[in-house]
Amino acid sequence: MRTLLLSDIHANWWALEAVLGFLKREGIGYDRLVILGDYVDYGTRPNEVIEWSKENCDLCLLGNHDAALLDPRERDYFSDLAYTCSVWTEKVVKPENREFLKGLRPALKEGDVLYAHAAPDDPLWRYIFTVDDAYRAFGATGARIIFVGHTHVPSYFARHRTTVMGGQVVSDRMEMRLLPSVRYIINPGAVGQPRDGLRGASFGIYDDEKPSFTWYRVEYDLTPLKEDIERVGLPMSLLSYHL
Repeated sequence: MRTLLLSDIHANWWALEAVLGFLKREGIGYDRLVILGDYVDYGTRPNEVIEWSKENCDLCLLGNHDAALLDPRERDYFSDLAYTCSVWTEKVVKPENREFLKGLRPALKEGDVLYAHAAPDDPLWRYIFTVDDAYRAFGATGARIIFVGHTHVPSYFARHRTTVMGGQVVSDRMEMRLLPSVRYIINPGAVGQPRDGLRGASFGIYDDEKPSFTWYRVEYDLTPLKEDIERVGLPMSLLSYHL
């Protein structure tokens, strides 16, 4: 089975369209869609993103920004920019889309695969950036493959016995074969807002038959996003992540 992994779409409808258009053009098929959370904030089209996800997602997880929309106390952890976006999002999200988010969980285990927005021991908030972060994450679950988002950085960590290694994926397409004797933490990166200094929407496909994971990065025209941010009155500094 081939699973399309998306994360951190963040109300960026144009990035999502770019991903879907790329898959169609390249003839890249998949059998299942998993979204690792954060449908809202930073972008201007939360309703469109949530509604598309409701119609197309086989497994949808709750992200920390989605949780902050449902419970404003979660905003205590936000930067000023994230807080501003969350308050704006609260004003525009439709009630039925809020109800959809209420039904989501931040993590779900299926066999030896764990899907979490952030990390196994704190699926809403803990970041996995370093080898030490990965050690902690591996120790918190028995899952052999752990898919996470949250950092907005396409990356992986691999554990064999007591050794953990890994790194950031800097490519527009990279396939990694998965060995049966190794455990993995895999982050497909962010669709809606890159945070690794590179442009474009990042995502990936997990093929459990090879088995393998392939990262993709697709660039797209930022003009509609820029115009929409200006139109709705959100901070233009949001564009700094894309440039």
